[in-house]
Amino acid sequence: MLVGVLVVVGALVAGGGSSGRYACGQLLAPGGTTEDGQVTDDMGRQHVQPGTTLSYRFCPPTSGTHYQTQAGVSPARPGFYGPDADIGPGNWVHNLEHGYAVALYRCENGVCPSDEVLAEVRRFVNNAPQTPGAQRCGIRAKVVATRFDDMSTPFAVLTWDRALLLQAWDVDDALAFAQRWMENAVAPEPSFC
Repeated sequence: MLVGVLVVVGALVAGGGSSGRYACGQLLAPGGTTEDGQVTDDMGRQHVQPGTTLSYRFCPPTSGTHYQTQAGVSPARPGFYGPDADIGPGNWVHNLEHGYAVALYRCENGVCPSDEVLAEVRRFVNNAPQTPGAQRCGIRAKVVATRFDDMSTPFAVLTWDRALLLQAWDVDDALAFAQRWMENAVAPEPSFC
């Protein structure tokens, strides 16, 4: 379900998941179950040059136009990114296409989650399941965690065309969702790194 609020975002500064420019039509509203999250509309998977302005019908995007493969840019390297990292949807939507789980946290009015909460987000990254694709890629897990301010809840965990929106961070719920939906059958390229 989408919230009927028009939100136009022009991300121009470092931090806040701004890598490049993007616009969001609406904010995705919470829905579904803790285990399954909610299925979202597919917005395609066009690859464009890094830095291209991107447009999404809803945010956080669970699919859509993203930056083409470029080392150090897209897809984002797995791991946790702090609030000042310049990692935006142009980077991590590419990860979703490859079967990753992406955890997002919001910094509202410049106030980010506490160090204790961010430590729990890091715990998710460090304890995420190792999938067959991650093993083939030689990485610990296909997980990215980063700041993204343009969402209706303080936290989200995404896979391709699926979102779990959370009012409070729960590492166990995040891990269960990731275990169930990483490298799922709808991810277009789950065997890619």
